[in-house]
Amino acid sequence: MEVARQLLGIAMASHWLLLILFAAAAIDAVFPVVPSEGMVITAGMAAAAGHQNLLLVIAVAMAGSVIGESVCYFLGRGSGPALHRWMKRQERRQRLYEKVSAALHSRGGLILMTVRYIPGARMVATLTAGATRYSFKKFIVFTFAGVTVAYTYVALLGYLGGDAFAHDQLKGLAFSLSLAAVIGLVVETSRRIVVKRRAAKVTAA
Repeated sequence: MEVARQLLGIAMASHWLLLILFAAAAIDAVFPVVPSEGMVITAGMAAAAGHQNLLLVIAVAMAGSVIGESVCYFLGRGSGPALHRWMKRQERRQRLYEKVSAALHSRGGLILMTVRYIPGARMVATLTAGATRYSFKKFIVFTFAGVTVAYTYVALLGYLGGDAFAHDQLKGLAFSLSLAAVIGLVVETSRRIVVKRRAAKVTAA
């Protein structure tokens, strides 16, 4: 545990932290295997410890995510038919593609702003936006708004954990990650309840 604390302290004080954060946010938007949320929380903790500037942390994470999501959009735009075939290989992916495709053109702003809170859906949504020729100007506006809210809240969670557990950064990280997981679970559960209630109303009608 002491080694983990030392490594975390080194990471938080590193001059490379913001560059790594930028890369993680960009890559996570295209290949959702990089834990960018954990990186933002760590950088938020570093800001609480005085190693980083909180506004700069948020801005760097936002820039990386917007660039990554824009790359994903243009990948979808350049591979429409191929993307559709790839989506059809998995039933869950195909259903998500169809839902997102229909929703983008009826309430695109809401979808692009909230999709990052749904596990695995952000990449599908950005690819689908490109494949269906959704307006790139609107895409950028709503994506920017979405990442502003998302990364501000995640960075603040890190800052809160770092400030509350200034004496033990590992506990601060565990606290912030746990809080993020609980909030994410509440949001996802609420979303599913709303979806089920809407489906029940449609069925009853």
